[in-house]
Amino acid sequence: MNKKFQKLIKNPGIFFRDYFMKKYPIINTEQKFTEDDELAVNIVKKRMHEIENKIPDFLNFDVDIVYTWVNDQDPNWIKKRKSYSLNEQCLNDSTDIARFENHNELYYSILSVKKFLPWVRNIYIVTDNQKPDWLEDGSNIFIVDHKDIIDKQYLPTFNSHVIEAHLHKINGLSEHFIYFNDDVLVAKPLSKEHFFRKNGVASIFSSKKSLKAMYERGVITATLLASRNSNEILKKQFGIKLDLPLVHTYVPLKKSIFKKYWENNFDVIQGFLPNKYRAKNDVNMATFLVPWSMYLEGKSIITSEICYYFNIRSPHALQQYKKLLRMKNMQQWPHSICVNDFKVNEDSSQNFSQNLEKFLNDYYL
Repeated sequence: MNKKFQKLIKNPGIFFRDYFMKKYPIINTEQKFTEDDELAVNIVKKRMHEIENKIPDFLNFDVDIVYTWVNDQDPNWIKKRKSYSLNEQCLNDSTDIARFENHNELYYSILSVKKFLPWVRNIYIVTDNQKPDWLEDGSNIFIVDHKDIIDKQYLPTFNSHVIEAHLHKINGLSEHFIYFNDDVLVAKPLSKEHFFRKNGVASIFSSKKSLKAMYERGVITATLLASRNSNEILKKQFGIKLDLPLVHTYVPLKKSIFKKYWENNFDVIQGFLPNKYRAKNDVNMATFLVPWSMYLEGKSIITSEICYYFNIRSPHALQQYKKLLRMKNMQQWPHSICVNDFKVNEDSSQNFSQNLEKFLNDYYL
């Protein structure tokens, strides 16, 4: 019997509660703000930035942005990916084609940066011998090939954790940079202080989820295991483990912290670099180890981030699109949007890609 039907028969009240909460959610963020909370958070944040803006920009440091990106329609890339199979360390979800599918999110994400973060210096796109068709020469956007930062013995790689571990090796990258996945978009004008305070202290956007609870529920993903492995390194250095993953959004980072972990934990890092796909012994440096180390060293502080995070294949995505467009018209927009893509059950929207593109056009063009 279908699980949903069983739930309807046994607990009709809970079934309808969950149905309407999913279809018309009032909590859209991983920090668990309600929509009423969002208004208050935005007001407080605006006031605090107005106060900080009275302080002279005494450090005057540059901030860059780094993307990791793949064109999954590239025949050469497809051929390379198919020539490498899973080994005993790799996880099945690491080869889910939805992880690699391209819906032109990068174009809109960079458009959102250009539109809302005009103070950014350079944008780097880390990719595997590819270049977006729409990218024009002469801009502040630079292509970084995998071979420019990753030792050839580990190439090709289809493992995001391996690629992210090498971000600090980008030639010319500033000490302060923000890491973006291509499915993350800036949703409103944001100051540099949203990411890095004037004294150089970074923001860390922690969710309210629990790694322990996810593991106990059996949600054993490559990201979760990589976070647990990262925690072993943090415990060795600081004597504690962190139970909080980050919000699915951009991540402010410092290049020097990457370098330090490479020097102090070379054997652990070298141990997962051969993994062609995400695997059980991975470490997620960019989205767990480095940001939480920055926090434990007093180089970042936990702060609010209103990021609307949802699966574009879900039928509920249409409601989120409508809500975001309405909020934009009222100038009550969130900070960011993560249009995540992963396979779900048979209820998946059949036109999810077209629906996404229409929303992005309506929001950004």
